[in-house]
Amino acid sequence: MLSKYRVYCYDQLDSAAITAGSGAVLIGAQNGLFPDMGYAVAGEMGGLWAGEKKVADGFFFAIDDVPLVTADACEQSPAATAFHYRMQEEQLHIVRRQFIPDGVPGCVIELTVENLRARARMVEVSFTVRTDILSVAAAHGEDGLELGRDVGEYDEKTQAFYARDSRNPWHAVWGADADNRALQADLPAEVYGFGNTLGKGVNGRLFYRLRVAGGGQTTMRLFIAGGFSSRSKAEDMLAALRSGSAEMTAGKQERLEKAMEMSAAVMPDELLGRCYNWTKIYSDWLTRSLPGGGCALCTDLPEHPALYGEGWARAMGSLLPLGGAKKVQEMLRTLVKISEEAQLAPGRLARSVSLSGRVLQVGGPKESALFVALVHKTLLWSGDAQFAADMLPMTGLCMSYLRRATRSFDDVRQDIIDEVRLALAGQAYVLEMTGADGSECLLALEKLGPAPQPVLAADAPQEKAAAYHGRHGHVEQMIGCLQKMAKAGLPGLPGALRARDVEPGVLLASRAAAGFIWPMTEDLFGLRPDAGKKEIAFAPHTPIGWDGWSISRVRIGGADVDVKAERLSPSSVRYTLAASEPGWSVRACVSGEEKTLPVDGSISLVMGD
Repeated sequence: MLSKYRVYCYDQLDSAAITAGSGAVLIGAQNGLFPDMGYAVAGEMGGLWAGEKKVADGFFFAIDDVPLVTADACEQSPAATAFHYRMQEEQLHIVRRQFIPDGVPGCVIELTVENLRARARMVEVSFTVRTDILSVAAAHGEDGLELGRDVGEYDEKTQAFYARDSRNPWHAVWGADADNRALQADLPAEVYGFGNTLGKGVNGRLFYRLRVAGGGQTTMRLFIAGGFSSRSKAEDMLAALRSGSAEMTAGKQERLEKAMEMSAAVMPDELLGRCYNWTKIYSDWLTRSLPGGGCALCTDLPEHPALYGEGWARAMGSLLPLGGAKKVQEMLRTLVKISEEAQLAPGRLARSVSLSGRVLQVGGPKESALFVALVHKTLLWSGDAQFAADMLPMTGLCMSYLRRATRSFDDVRQDIIDEVRLALAGQAYVLEMTGADGSECLLALEKLGPAPQPVLAADAPQEKAAAYHGRHGHVEQMIGCLQKMAKAGLPGLPGALRARDVEPGVLLASRAAAGFIWPMTEDLFGLRPDAGKKEIAFAPHTPIGWDGWSISRVRIGGADVDVKAERLSPSSVRYTLAASEPGWSVRACVSGEEKTLPVDGSISLVMGD
């Protein structure tokens, strides 16, 4: 099922290639190389990262003494990245496929050698890892840390290389599966055929020999992992990968298959459909597990290895229409836990958190207001009364903090007034959902006055223009903005949308998808749910020239909702909405009249366009 989301790239192969999991991320180029890239630590932000620790600058292969310098094609898929090499003179086809299993601080590399000759042959493989064990804080001289040169050694007993930073207890390991014993190991001064990257790393090279049948192929697995506080932990992880990597990889593929089945969109514009579906992959790449439990989104890759951060509420909110309500709930619970453990002032929340769970920045009134607003939006999509009760203590503290900071909402700064409006409406909803009285919040909201009608600036970024046009029913203009956003993404990565304010060196920004997801969800598919009331405000559109579109298994509360559009004439469309559980209704404008209609399994409405 994941194969239909596969993307092959044949040009612009110097563009970024990303393979990620909840415990590690591997960043290089689509040509298979690992160029020195990045700004946060100049030239050092690519390679393999495990949590806050960088493990390696990259890894490199040579086959029969021929370095695999540049791939002929890059194959991107939700679970893995593969590089194809045509060795025509040697009559070999090589595929290097890399995975990051869930929860593993390292990567699995599958090297497949296909013999294009009719007779069997032996093939020699050299595998070199260039370490660069560091953290951004240490590279900047923060926290009293200083980077040392990496030192490495080969261990014959475990058939693996081990390396560590000479000044810090940070360890890495690499080797092959147990069925492939190394013929030789050495520490070359340079990576054969590639030279050295920047940094204080060490090169550890392993040689293997594979027998490949005539016209057949052979696959070997190799592993790199790191960020460990001791060598023994590195040994344990290598043993776990050798014994369980196949199951780990299969488990991740199965999980992603289920995720891709949720909110699966089909539309005439293939690029927009691919981008919408790939945003689920994109958010999965950016989700990280914390050592103390819970999960959160990375701010971006690779420049700021931190959680939450700039635009955190927009980033997390964009997961809701993609079947991610439970994940957003977990991320919000994690934020509350981290903020409480850091003993922040009542009602204040962490704004940026390290991958180890340490608070890096403390938020102010804006972040507290955004928290309440996001709890509200999560409830609209989940209808989870227990979550509302669990969040009420923190939303109450946030509102008390906002009340103090704004003199009982009489002195709200203009730069946060929109967020305060959302927070007041959100807290009223949370209170009512838990059986309390939210009228005080609604009175304060009314006192602030109505929000001014937005004006679209001539130089507005595409995501703001798309939202503006969507809200005003200009669906063709909205689609035009979304098309520009999709075309401006990273080549070969259709889910990797770029915000205009992205910083230098940032490949993926977690907040970038929100400007794409919400206009599609609310103003194309027309879904604005209130799961607590089991009601959907339904106002879909179909652009001129589209015969229709569909989106299936949109999770709203306990129901999976399917929507399908079929054009009947140039000015009318039949919309069919189906819900997997009883008791739902839709609120829609039919023939100029707003009606609330029961779904009863499914409902079809003919609406003007």
